[in-house]
Amino acid sequence: MIRLADGDRRAFLPVYRALQPVLRRWCGRWLPGEADAEDATQLTLERLFFRAPDFDPRRDALGWALALATAECRTIARQRQRRREDASGSVPEPTVEGDAERAVTRGELRAALDSILGRLSAADVEVLLASIEEGPRPDLPAPTFRKRLERALRRVRALWSARYGLD
Repeated sequence: MIRLADGDRRAFLPVYRALQPVLRRWCGRWLPGEADAEDATQLTLERLFFRAPDFDPRRDALGWALALATAECRTIARQRQRRREDASGSVPEPTVEGDAERAVTRGELRAALDSILGRLSAADVEVLLASIEEGPRPDLPAPTFRKRLERALRRVRALWSARYGLD
């Protein structure tokens, strides 16, 4: 780690090989989802390599790396909590039990959305339907699925705004 902090690029691979499995196990203990633990590991390693010049050689390198990993795990856990996702990456669907007006409104919104879905690509429709559990989930890592869902939703918003004059 000291060599890497001094700018020796040949130290990158040995540091990566030494820290990656340790950080992966550490993040796996903090986060319940496999994809989240892998994301936290990669983000930690990225941050560690970008911040290598800040490393204090008097400190323990492993302790420093684990502190960075803990911060990444907390960030990912907070993001998941804000999105109200469970460990599988799916967002729980709000319930409309016993409320007829909400059910009708939901049906009307679904009809409007169906009219817009016809103008989206097949990949966008697949991701959107999978996100509301009305279709099979594509075989994608959770972060890739979330990114595709974000893009598809952006396209839906643009089409919705164009159709209903909400510019």
